[in-house]
Amino acid sequence: MSGLELALAFAALLAGLTGTWSPCGFSMIETLGPTGHEGGRSTTVAACVTFALGALVGGVITFGSLSALGELVHGADDRLAYSIAAAIALAAAVAELRATPIVPQIRRQLPEHWRRLMPMPLAGALYGILLGLGFTTFVLTLGVWALAGIALAVGDPMVGLVLGLAFGAGRALPIAMTAPVADRSAGIRVTELMADRPALYRGFRFSDGAALALAGAVLLTTVPASAARLEKSPAADPSVAAEGLGFQRPDRAGFLLRARQETALPGRDPALGGGRIAVASDDQIVLLSASDLSEEGRFDAPGADAIAVSAKWVAWRDRDDSNDTLRARRISNPGNPGKVKTLAAARGAAQLGRPSIDGGRVVYARATRRVNRIVTRRLGKGGSRTLRRSVTAGLSNPSLGGKHLLYVRHERRRDLLKLARIKGGEGRTLLSKRHGTLWSTSLGKQRAYVTAISGTGPSQKILSAKR
Repeated sequence: MSGLELALAFAALLAGLTGTWSPCGFSMIETLGPTGHEGGRSTTVAACVTFALGALVGGVITFGSLSALGELVHGADDRLAYSIAAAIALAAAVAELRATPIVPQIRRQLPEHWRRLMPMPLAGALYGILLGLGFTTFVLTLGVWALAGIALAVGDPMVGLVLGLAFGAGRALPIAMTAPVADRSAGIRVTELMADRPALYRGFRFSDGAALALAGAVLLTTVPASAARLEKSPAADPSVAAEGLGFQRPDRAGFLLRARQETALPGRDPALGGGRIAVASDDQIVLLSASDLSEEGRFDAPGADAIAVSAKWVAWRDRDDSNDTLRARRISNPGNPGKVKTLAAARGAAQLGRPSIDGGRVVYARATRRVNRIVTRRLGKGGSRTLRRSVTAGLSNPSLGGKHLLYVRHERRRDLLKLARIKGGEGRTLLSKRHGTLWSTSLGKQRAYVTAISGTGPSQKILSAKR
């Protein structure tokens, strides 16, 4: 799960747990317990299982429906919506920390007669659904109202699913774990503590407030794709340096954007860095001076389709049938480049991504059927090192810039543009895109650039986000 989903799941779980202090929570422990019916302990266990499942279903119905409605009304990946969601979370956090009375309050009890009209496992499932819905009985924390508003504002069904499951689990677990021993000393002690010590309830509300504050902070730092600045369209494969922004059109024609002026380049897949521009042309790599675009040198590079360049090195990926190879060459003297070095190779289902160079370091992605990696190595010194690794998410298109790494994380329902310290963790999310793909990247001093692909065409555009 993403950081946002984890933060919201934590807040929803605590909100569900707090609901145990409601009159319905206490009555459910007694109703499902061995003394609440004539079925004995085995019936209690069965009813607790169905109750827990029902609570999960109820939570998903409420929060999933609100998220789906939000997506229908205003779409997803909307900066204003995320800001509204953050404001809701932070306002509710303050109210919870101050123990503000719950308004509006729903003063409705569960239908007690169900346990006499139907088998207890069935009644337990229906009771669980009602509690999981959140708004059909007493509300014991403002977090329930806040999370409903957040689900609607964010408009992401996956967020709604996470919220619903976490809230349902929070509502179900204390009851399902206590009811089977409600007639024993341990169960009696638990219910007495809950009833006699209001400080416990106050502590849970305080925890709700802290969790909502965390969720609000994460919402403020999660930037959807709609908040990005459009740099160029149609365009793809950005390469940014002090010399300007290199990119290519959908027909792969290369261009340089500098001082708002576009200049055609003599090739495709342009790369900028170290005062040079490198392009691929007729199975060769051509080196140009970034200042006046004069040719400094060229050399053979059959199949080159992704290039990176610095003051001393050029690296490129070439493809032959289903094989990828990453190569590099020293270009301290562009007219007489050094020997070609093979940095990495991938065969069959394995793939190598676009290289990026910063000084004498190169970074690239390597994907296999089992694992995805971002790898770096020092040019001229051999040896590689894995910077990031995942078996559940795709990792692609890394770019280097000083001590920072920019890359795309492909999750099941979204692509995330991540910026992290090279020796750090996953990093923070600069952009999130649910519909379409985030692809090739470039890291500038002030902004991070990425190709966004969407539609069946598809359409390509270059977006940027502030670092």
